Amino acid sequence: MTTTVCAPTSAMAVANWFLNRAKSEPDVPTVDQLKLYKLVFYAHAWYLGNNCGPLFDEDVEAWPHGPVVRDLYLEFKDAGRGQIKSLGTRFGAHAGKFEIETPVYSGELEPFLESVWNSYKKHSGTQLSNATHASGEPWTIVAQKRDLAGKPTIPNELIEQVYSAKVERSRQH
Repeated sequence: MTTTVCAPTSAMAVANWFLNRAKSEPDVPTVDQLKLYKLVFYAHAWYLGNNCGPLFDEDVEAWPHGPVVRDLYLEFKDAGRGQIKSLGTRFGAHAGKFEIETPVYSGELEPFLESVWNSYKKHSGTQLSNATHASGEPWTIVAQKRDLAGKPTIPNELIEQVYSAKVERSRQH
């Protein structure tokens, strides 16, 4: 018998956390689609890298401008290149209507998301996208092996391998 382990939250809930957090800091560069997708990716990557397992269950895909969770794109694509002004929703099966998805997690996740926010908040979406294209990054490794037209999944195992090595290097300094 196999046991299914569920991630502590969803990609949409993480995205909404970042969108809410951005509202409290008006001097931070705007959160557009590119920035939001990369913030969510980095949160997931560092969570995996710290041997906590996946932050959410949705797949991260290799799109031309970097890692993207498809559900987030479908929700926020209408924002175009502008600031995302509304929170993401999901259809609530128990309520039978669309509802804003808020993080469902234990208290230790809040400081983790705050640390990711503080590390990346001052960067634009383009800067964060460019960083995901650096040599040795999971997106780059997948892009070197696969055609991005099909938007292949970036395996969690690869993300964990790359970010675990980063965590280990940071502990040595």
